[in-house]
Amino acid sequence: MKPQQECITAYVFSDYVYLLPEGHPDRKKVERLFKKDGIQKHRMWRRKTKKESRHYVETGIWGSYETAGIKDKILDGKPVPLFEDTELKENNDSFCLERHMDIAGKKFRVSSVFPKSAAKTPTDKLLSLIDKEQEAEVNSIKTKIQEEKSL
Repeated sequence: MKPQQECITAYVFSDYVYLLPEGHPDRKKVERLFKKDGIQKHRMWRRKTKKESRHYVETGIWGSYETAGIKDKILDGKPVPLFEDTELKENNDSFCLERHMDIAGKKFRVSSVFPKSAAKTPTDKLLSLIDKEQEAEVNSIKTKIQEEKSL
């Protein structure tokens, strides 16, 4: 699946900046050179493709992911790609991502809280729940088949 927005890596050296898109054939060579002599490395995300006002007129949704640009924000010393209208709040044991949206005239604040020391991510937990539900459904079907055979 192709990401919604692509990024270009900017390798900063003392005399110049080298810009490379993902998948460029010289990327490994430049990465080795950067590790030896580079100063900074940043990801530069492409800008959003549609204006918010146009998207709102077409869909009735303000604050959609389709119009939000991506920016790297630093979390625990590492760059994390977040939508530009997302606020990152860091606590001692967790961090929270907040976005504001307007859908059909109703205002929403979407908050996602992630524990820093989670054994499983929220996605892992959701997938585990789906697996359990599917397993229960399969067992139910097997039981019905066995009951029909015994008749």
